[in-house]
Formats: sequence, structure tokens, C-alpha cells
Amino acid sequence: MKDFPAHGSVAPPKRVLVADDDVDVCTLLELVLAPFGDVTTVHDAESALTVLAVEPAFDVIVSDFNLPGISGLEFVERVRRGSHCAAVPILMISGHGALNVGERARAAGVDAFLDKPFTLGQLRDAVKSLLLPRVRYA
Repeated sequence: MKDFPAHGSVAPPKRVLVADDDVDVCTLLELVLAPFGDVTTVHDAESALTVLAVEPAFDVIVSDFNLPGISGLEFVERVRRGSHCAAVPILMISGHGALNVGERARAAGVDAFLDKPFTLGQLRDAVKSLLLPRVRYA
């Protein structure tokens, strides 16, 4: 079910960047996240960094833990070091199975973490919560 803005206001569509090396997972995530707005998918961290350099106005990033080349953790760390998109909320997904993957992801700077397999409802809820306005304290 789509959330509608308050009467009289029109919220612009959100922009979601998905980085996952599995083409089928990207297709599924694109379909599930389309109700939030525009979804851009890439299959490695280098491509994601290139997209962010050219189009930095994303509202949320969804990244796999295991990406070819630069790992998902290194990707997150680079995003957090970049001044133009450092505050973009990041959801990391992983089917890695190691007990400390979520802890490592949070230490790298992710805002939310989902272990595979997850339900589509869990994915939608996680992205929805990351799209909510946040209060940032100095």
C-alpha cells in the first residue's frame, strides 16, 4: 500500500540506488521498491560510486555486503567519507551468514541491516523507515 502525502501537499518521488551483483536480486528489489519512487540498479560498488558522483541526489542506498571488486563495506565507508552523499541512509543486505556481518556493517556506517533471506515486507519496512525525516544532532 502506498503512503500518500498530507492533503494539499505533493511529495516528490524518492530516489533509491541499489547495488547488488545478482541480476535477479536487483530485478526483484527494483520491483519491490518502485512504489517509493525511481530505482537505479548497479552490479558493483565502482558503478555505484560513479552513479553517486554524477547523480548524488539519492534518498536511500541499498547495498549487498558481497560485491565484486570493492566490498560492500568499503563502498559504505567511501560513501560516508564523501561529503556530497555522506548523510544518505544506507541499508545493507547480506546472505553471508557470519555472525558479525551486521556489526561490521554498522561500524562501517550503515543505518540498517537485513540478513538474507528476508521477507519483502521486511525490506519495504526497512526502506520506508530510512526514508522518514530524521533529526540529526550535532
